[in-house]
Amino acid sequence: MPNDSGSHPIYYHKLVRDKIPSIIRDNDHQPTVLSLSGQDLTQAASQKLLEEAYELFTEVQVGEKPSVLKESADVLEVVLTILKQLGYSFDDLISEMELRREQRGGFEQGLFLESVDGQFLSHRLQQSPSYVCSHLEIDSLLDLFRGEMERSDKVWIASAFYSPAITNILISEFERFICKGGEARVILSTMNGFIKPEYLTHLRDHVPYLNVKVFHPPDIPFHIQPKRDFHVKAYIFKHRTGKGSAIIGSSNLSQGGFSDNIEWNYYSAGEINLPFENKQTPWEKIVHEFESLWANECVHVTDDFLAGYRKRHRDVFQEREKPSDAYGSEEQSPVQPGIGADSAAAYGKRKQSKSESESVSPNIAQGEALEGLLKLRNRKARSGAVIAATGVGKTYLAAFDFIQSGKDKCLFIAHREDILRKAKESFSHVLGPEGLEIFSGRSKEISHGSRAVFAMIQTLGRQDNMERFHPEEFDYIVMDEFHHAMAATYRRVLDYFQPDFLLGLTATPERMDGRDVLWLCDYNIAYEMRLFQAIDKELLAPFQYFAVHDPTDYAQISWKRTDYDQEELTKALANDTRTTIIANNLKKFLPYQGKIKALAFCSSVDHAQYTAARLTQEHDFEAMALVGDSSQDQREEAVARLEEENDPLKLICCVDIFNEGIDIPKLSHVLLLRPTQSFTVFLQQLGRGLRKIQSEDVEKHLVVIDFVGNFRTAHVAPLALAGYTSIQEFTQDSEGSKESKLDLSNPPKGCFVSPDLEVQRIWESKLREIAPMSRAEQLRALYDEVVQDLGLISPGLCEFYADPQKADPHAFIKYFGSWIKTKKAFKDLLDFEQNLLGTQGESFLEYLEKDLNPVKSYKMVVLKTLLSFEGVSWNVSEIAQGFLSYYLNHPEYLSDYDDLDRKENPEEISLQRVERHIMNMPLKYLSNKGKDWFVLDREKKVFSVKNDLIDYWSAAFYKQLMLDRADYALARYFYRKTQ
Repeated sequence: MPNDSGSHPIYYHKLVRDKIPSIIRDNDHQPTVLSLSGQDLTQAASQKLLEEAYELFTEVQVGEKPSVLKESADVLEVVLTILKQLGYSFDDLISEMELRREQRGGFEQGLFLESVDGQFLSHRLQQSPSYVCSHLEIDSLLDLFRGEMERSDKVWIASAFYSPAITNILISEFERFICKGGEARVILSTMNGFIKPEYLTHLRDHVPYLNVKVFHPPDIPFHIQPKRDFHVKAYIFKHRTGKGSAIIGSSNLSQGGFSDNIEWNYYSAGEINLPFENKQTPWEKIVHEFESLWANECVHVTDDFLAGYRKRHRDVFQEREKPSDAYGSEEQSPVQPGIGADSAAAYGKRKQSKSESESVSPNIAQGEALEGLLKLRNRKARSGAVIAATGVGKTYLAAFDFIQSGKDKCLFIAHREDILRKAKESFSHVLGPEGLEIFSGRSKEISHGSRAVFAMIQTLGRQDNMERFHPEEFDYIVMDEFHHAMAATYRRVLDYFQPDFLLGLTATPERMDGRDVLWLCDYNIAYEMRLFQAIDKELLAPFQYFAVHDPTDYAQISWKRTDYDQEELTKALANDTRTTIIANNLKKFLPYQGKIKALAFCSSVDHAQYTAARLTQEHDFEAMALVGDSSQDQREEAVARLEEENDPLKLICCVDIFNEGIDIPKLSHVLLLRPTQSFTVFLQQLGRGLRKIQSEDVEKHLVVIDFVGNFRTAHVAPLALAGYTSIQEFTQDSEGSKESKLDLSNPPKGCFVSPDLEVQRIWESKLREIAPMSRAEQLRALYDEVVQDLGLISPGLCEFYADPQKADPHAFIKYFGSWIKTKKAFKDLLDFEQNLLGTQGESFLEYLEKDLNPVKSYKMVVLKTLLSFEGVSWNVSEIAQGFLSYYLNHPEYLSDYDDLDRKENPEEISLQRVERHIMNMPLKYLSNKGKDWFVLDREKKVFSVKNDLIDYWSAAFYKQLMLDRADYALARYFYRKTQ
């Protein structure tokens, strides 16, 4: 491949004599120079001393007297520079030298100290530098390797073992290196059949100018393993300055070797260039040895070699597949998420029974969540939600907490039968298999002596089915994340049953499905473990994210508030050029093992069907489309085919259906083939394939290929990968900075992020656009994103609020003046809200949002109580009873009501005492002042709505608006109280 035009920079990064920059300019080059002083100058001079000492050492070895004198002068000049920084003069140096000579003598006698309290050795100690052990921390070896590639024009790599994960990470670096005229040679090994035959062709095929050979002496037939093993791990570089460097140690060319494992490597770019023996440097000796092996004992990866190696590899693989005594049982259960590795090995060899359940132990996240749930119950809470990424083990957590709670009978509710079956299986590993039953359309025969029932909400939600159970039959209920459309059914079921504790499970509180869970659990969040946290704790597999440039011109597609016009978008994305790019990148980035098992997120049904058809017909890449109309059986069959190693299916093109509730453990690739919609959707799709496969021998990583073009939301992916959850977070971080730089160098543990050069430009352009956004523009962007996540039009306060760290309506109310004014600014008002503008009805809602100023929860509870009554005037005793009932029904809030908190039996408090309390506090502060909306008649003990508000108060739609504000204020109050 020809070199790029123009000269390449040479990096020195060192102290130079004062006239060197002028000399460089005289030679028609431009130096980049810094002026150092103080400690910086001392540090640079120290490095310069080492450099000059190297050069003096070299000239002494060569024996050129004038050169030795010249280099000695350089050394002395650097020494004097350092001494000057320390406050010493040349005279001070001479005085110190004479003192040292007087105290210890010179070197005239040529004395050579062999040992102290020892004896002469029979052999001479090695004088050249040794490759000492130094543990390079995670990712530092990868960074070092990249830096060396950047400054070099030749690279030699020798590695006993090789895995495709590292190829994915480094393939772009190799491509850039070769495009700049670099030369690279790689020697791999077939030792022990570790490398799969297809891996050997990958570097060769996808970086055509990379020279790859395999250690195999040419006189040995290819189907026979060489007697000598090639066990080298070395990375050798020639810098453009002419100097060399090397990394030698224990790291193979694999992701494990470069980042995951504990590896010891030694790097040298200094003494390795010194001619310690026979005027040859260690670097020259390493390169000579490599070239000798390359020329005489290695072969190219030809079809003939591959044919012989495949036979040898097949024999080795078949030998490994033979069952051993420890792991050969067909009854061995796969390791499940949420089970410690040691205990999993113990229980995996035998059938479970209740007595054996103690071998199943919580993982770190489940342990923390169990503590959070215990604290909730200690506060007398009767419900709690756990937010955790898919794959962390929420179902196992539910089983563990059921045991921890000491309850007798559990009801697990879900909206899909496959979730129920998996939940029952998980519970059986913790509780044992006895007494676990499924209640669904297919199976309604339930024994009332069972310990746990797993029920389909569609079946249980029917009144006749509900009434087959006593309202108090289940003292512990688990509610898995469900479709928002089923919220009313869940509410009806939960209103019927009276459990001691309700546990809600969700991975996505940002979406309406997850917010319904939080709502039904009274916003009691017991524990939260988000996606990147779970990866850092090694509960989920790491990902390799590659942002590939998408040439689609999105500027030509109509934008409709929160998304592109669906028809126009499909037409733009469904084309052969784009499909070819997809196929090429699937071939370029290899899976962690076996065949490609990919899930592609498409923009529409037509897009999914088109992409699947073209990949199958034109690129010999079998794919199929799954859409919303696909049945559950079809989905399960497709997933089973995808995970089956011998099935030709490699890709499922889907539209939304895998966004929730399902992950595919063996998934190797996720493809994002449509514009990223929001932070939530991006992370949700990224997380589809991160569940670990603990029963596999290899460490899984997920390959994520994101097609990034000039679409409006192109900023979402880089910000999300950098840990941001909204534009506001980023703009606040970059406030006052002239440049909007994003640090993507520190992804979650073991993960890797690599954007194409063109994608980097798009990202930088988008970040420059959003950095100067006004506060109103930032809030608008957040509002649109949350609305899209929710899938709702014109959300209420509680619907918007469920993730307060990301989106608290209070920020909008503070800026725009009220929630109605916020929605007016965004042209998102409902008709009846529009009619409230400028009325007393709007003013009262604004009062509820801004002027309650809660120090306690009392005023919000009074308002909720009033809204549960008919009419517009109530006896204080009636209000007191409702007020008291609220706290008794929400024991987790008892501590906020001082009178109840002090009583051992709160239900025994007298109603008269509650009346006095509310008349002296919440009713007093809600009434009888000019700006207030209520009247308290103390003599008659009656509390009434003021005349200005009566017509609004009685309207059903307005009651919903008031209740939304009271619920929001209460939820926000208790959330802030726990922070």
